[in-house]
Amino acid sequence: MKRPNAALSMIIVIAMLTGCWDREYLKDLNLAYSIGFDLTKDHKIKETVELIIPPESEQTATKNEIHSGVGLTTRGASNEIRSRVRGNMRVLKNGVQLISKSLALDGIMAPMDVNFRDPGNPIANVRMVVTEHEAGEIINQKKVGVLKIGDFLTQKIDSLEKMSLFYPPETVDSVYRTLLDPGQDFALPYITKKGEEIIAKGVALFHDQFYSGSLNTDESIVLVLLKGRRGDNARLTKKIDINPSDSPHGEISFNVGKKKIKRKFKVFVTKNGDVHVNLNIKLKAIVEEYTGATPLNDKAISRVNKELSDILTKEAQDVIRKIQKANCDIFGVGRHLIAYHNHVWKQKNWAKDYRDVQFHTKVQVSVISTGVIQ
Repeated sequence: MKRPNAALSMIIVIAMLTGCWDREYLKDLNLAYSIGFDLTKDHKIKETVELIIPPESEQTATKNEIHSGVGLTTRGASNEIRSRVRGNMRVLKNGVQLISKSLALDGIMAPMDVNFRDPGNPIANVRMVVTEHEAGEIINQKKVGVLKIGDFLTQKIDSLEKMSLFYPPETVDSVYRTLLDPGQDFALPYITKKGEEIIAKGVALFHDQFYSGSLNTDESIVLVLLKGRRGDNARLTKKIDINPSDSPHGEISFNVGKKKIKRKFKVFVTKNGDVHVNLNIKLKAIVEEYTGATPLNDKAISRVNKELSDILTKEAQDVIRKIQKANCDIFGVGRHLIAYHNHVWKQKNWAKDYRDVQFHTKVQVSVISTGVIQ
């Protein structure tokens, strides 16, 4: 009697199983590899998407198509695109989101909110990038060389992160978390288009959700170093004058990204409520090229260390002045006040008072290798 009962129970269970009712075939999907957002003149959202179209046979390659839609909201613009394309549009392969400077000036929270919150959108590995002009103009290029535009942008941003122009990587997820933190701001990669070339301008600085300024490529590397971070390399070239008799004066190219950075960052508050920050870093440099006439012996290297330390200290101070002018608390000074000086934080109007923070900054450079030039 037990066996028939067991068999009957199994038949009932199998009959109740529904199977894969929600499956989608790859051939019916359009995968978005890159997405750009712009602000139109009448204050609407323009979304431009690169879609990868599956091949019709195994012998043919994938193709990319560019589609744009305009709506009152980001979702409205996406729905307009979906109404035009064949099949369904999925963003699970999206690697980069471009945001035009004009949209960033207006604030990114509202147009990006649906992307931040939609569980169907990948956010952990999607890079956010600011474009000087229209984001759609870059995506409409379709290809750079043999690479589709989405693949090119993903690889370019990855290579620039390794060069320490911006690091660590800023993703949709990390930006959203920072936007929710009143004591921390952020910076995003900043690119532009010149002719057919897509080039790096540096980083775009943000205060809260608004674009507030920018740094060039050399300043961006200095900013990354001041944060105590680095990619695989951090190369700089400076003109030095270690021997007044040298003519012309030499230029030195060096890499400070190969060795660990020693960083001291301390926030303290005086009795009258003034906020001060001590920010010191120690860099170990590997010389990769030197055009001066003076040989780099031990005595000369000592002078090189001093001169490079003076140059980078001044540049670091200039970078800090620029980020304060942009009201971008990228070092999280406000976060330290919230955690360790909360009574001071509550008395501050941080959107105004951050510019009055007094930074005391010093960079120390030590050449540890002259490479193959000796």
